[in-house]
Amino acid sequence: MGCFFCKGKMIDALTTDVTDLESSVIIIRGVPCYKCVQCGEISITLDVGERLEQIVDALRNSLTEVAIVQYSKENALCHQRLLIKRCLTG
Repeated sequence: MGCFFCKGKMIDALTTDVTDLESSVIIIRGVPCYKCVQCGEISITLDVGERLEQIVDALRNSLTEVAIVQYSKENALCHQRLLIKRCLTG
């Protein structure tokens, strides 16, 4: 796979994703990606993008201003269960 911008070689790497919401900032570390060795451009797969959305959605209504989590499918599911539990118990 070549870089979309400079056509350089893409290698497997890890990155940090930062989502700035109106009320909080969500930082997700250890996100698998492809990184261009020439220009440094980052690209993620559709699956990774969907998991990032799950994690952000699970943390969107958290009671913290800044959330820092490690990337994993389990994190998204765990936080989602916690938020559902909070909503049910008031």
